[in-house]
Amino acid sequence: MTATLAFGPPATAPGRATFTALAIRETRRLVLNPVFLIAVAFIAFALWAGPDTGQTEIDTANPYPAIFLGGFGMMAMYWLTRSMRASEPVVGVTPVTQPARTAALCAVALVPFACGCLALLRFVQLIPVSSPLYGPFSPSARVAVLVGQIVIPALGGPLLGVALGRWVRFPGAAFVLFLVLYGWVSLVTILSMSHANSALVAVLRLFAPFAFFTLHSDAGGVTAWRGSPWFFIGWQLALCAIAVLVALLRGAEGRVRSRIIRALGIAAVAAVILLVLAATGGFTHAVTA
Repeated sequence: MTATLAFGPPATAPGRATFTALAIRETRRLVLNPVFLIAVAFIAFALWAGPDTGQTEIDTANPYPAIFLGGFGMMAMYWLTRSMRASEPVVGVTPVTQPARTAALCAVALVPFACGCLALLRFVQLIPVSSPLYGPFSPSARVAVLVGQIVIPALGGPLLGVALGRWVRFPGAAFVLFLVLYGWVSLVTILSMSHANSALVAVLRLFAPFAFFTLHSDAGGVTAWRGSPWFFIGWQLALCAIAVLVALLRGAEGRVRSRIIRALGIAAVAAVILLVLAATGGFTHAVTA
């Protein structure tokens, strides 16, 4: 071990090659996973078909990438991580640490992330940012809403699945967590409908990996709820970082474990700050346009 640490540069190329091979292997397994294939097929069909002609706001169409690429992607990555964990005694014949194998799994999340980026481009083509369906948000804020509702969940969901798979043995844990998150987002959205100007309700609504920002008004127009879409993206990215670090913590030892724990603390503090900024920034009350 001392010799390996002392002569790091010569071992860098083999280590990188092993990591790349693991990442390619797990990527191949993900793209062949039935759950992930169903998710991609549904999103492709929904985006090909386009929105309903009577659509009154974007929030009736844009949750689907988060549900399928994020939620189903989380379940697919959870089972992928669990199956890799079961095969680690065999995989372990190569000189690869558990954190390195976890890092390779996290790299696979770039696949659903790329799908989320493509979904965003197609969504903007179907409903341009200039459309009144976005409500009173500025053009840049409209882009931020879409990124936070389509792209980031497609990355964060799979990363959460890796972290869950590393620490939880219950086979149905990912499905249970998916139901819990879906229920929480639904609950706080209902609360926001009746308490649109409440600061506490705004914090609760944004205390999630996904959040709605608009609602069709019965009096006509689209109502934008309080909160900053840009800071919400920061909160989401902090959650992604926490998921990666929690996953890497499994099997980490010595100085590496200490560094991960320190980074976790920093990420947690950043997440809290960004959540507060997301809840207090942007509109300070509901605005209808």
